[in-house]
Amino acid sequence: MLKIYLILVTVFIFSFLNSCIKPPQFPETPTIEFVSINSTQVQQMVDSIQMIISFKDGDGDLGSIESDTSTNCFITDHRTGKPDYTYPYKIPFITPKGTTKDISGTISINLPGITCIPFHVTDSVTYKIVIMDRAGNKSNEVQTPVIVVHCQ
Repeated sequence: MLKIYLILVTVFIFSFLNSCIKPPQFPETPTIEFVSINSTQVQQMVDSIQMIISFKDGDGDLGSIESDTSTNCFITDHRTGKPDYTYPYKIPFITPKGTTKDISGTISINLPGITCIPFHVTDSVTYKIVIMDRAGNKSNEVQTPVIVVHCQ
């Protein structure tokens, strides 16, 4: 009888403590961090770059439904200073899990075939990345390491 009582008390205490654990609370504006890149040396128009960024969003409104054609990930080539729309990227709809709206995870971005500035044997490029949630809140900006592009 005492064993059953101890087991019930232990289960009750663990259940109570588990219910007191607070879920993460992130800001409503998404935040991102650069995680990795698969290569910093590529052959022009042959190799692709895969970048991974992590994200956190407090109101869970990141990504867009499949029929939405708007871009929500902006990749800027430092050589032009403009968002490079030859690499449009759309973050898919992310559904918050459980009862909290806070979401976090990683996003993999693939950039196929980087081009060189004409008349260069090698070129170098960095990309700046910003994401935007459905409410129009833009994240902080992260930057890739230098990528050397072999032009010939």
